Amino acid sequence: MDEVDELRSRLSHDDRLPAVPRSGKRMEWRYKAYDDLLQRLGHSDGMAEVIEVARRDFIDGAYASGDPRGYLIERARAQKIVVHELDTEKLPARAAVLYVVGAYQQLDGFLKDLIREIDQVCHRTSRERSDKEAPIDWALDVLPGGKLRNTRRIWQERYLVLEYYRVVRNAFTHKVKLSSVEAALCKAREWSPIYKADFGLDVPNAPDRLTIDDFLLFTRVIKYVATDLCRIGRPTRAEIEAHAIREIASGRKLRALDWHTIGRGKAGAKILDFYQQEFHFDLNSELNLLDDIINNKFKSIERC
Repeated sequence: MDEVDELRSRLSHDDRLPAVPRSGKRMEWRYKAYDDLLQRLGHSDGMAEVIEVARRDFIDGAYASGDPRGYLIERARAQKIVVHELDTEKLPARAAVLYVVGAYQQLDGFLKDLIREIDQVCHRTSRERSDKEAPIDWALDVLPGGKLRNTRRIWQERYLVLEYYRVVRNAFTHKVKLSSVEAALCKAREWSPIYKADFGLDVPNAPDRLTIDDFLLFTRVIKYVATDLCRIGRPTRAEIEAHAIREIASGRKLRALDWHTIGRGKAGAKILDFYQQEFHFDLNSELNLLDDIINNKFKSIERC
């Protein structure tokens, strides 16, 4: 058994969600917060890559000139930008930190939006995040199953990636104990062979040695974890039926239907289309669910 196989065997347990297929549907129920996250990360990923190309070209040009500082002053004057220093050794890591900080902000916003949306669909109220509680820990804890089980469900080695770059972000924006950063790095590095096998990246690196590969690992893991959080937060059959009944009673779209004149067939088509458009969900995937929703509505009309 090679090193990667040995590490994977240590992670094997019943709670671990199956890998997402490379083709086909990634999940049965897709929240809007997830679509928004993918769109925002797509833009930020592309921007980080463009900036990295520009940074490398700039450094190559600076050294090729024979006078890196003079080259910086010349280019700054040409672009009408005031520049006070050029630390070519630290520039790659500092740029990578900024990429990581941007991705972390996207993750933070997604978690808030996702839990809010799940609460609305499932008709519940999650507790507020407590002081100093990491956003991912809060989300894992309030979702069905609780933090311990859900950490295993999203794959522990991926959780440790999120945790490490969270600490990196905090170290950049706040004062954080060096021991906390080192501990998070040590825990994540234990699984480096898996990150290399799965993503082709030699990461994670220490905060003062970050590269764009650290950012690429972070943003890719965010997408995988976001997918799994949607899978964990998928409403039950009863919750979907209750949600449909509420939408028919007070929602913006389904409430507009004239239930006194519309036939069952047309009503079913409208409801099917609503859930397909809003959540990429096929109501027919749950046996008799659509019929139960329609019957509930028509029975309420008959009682009036």
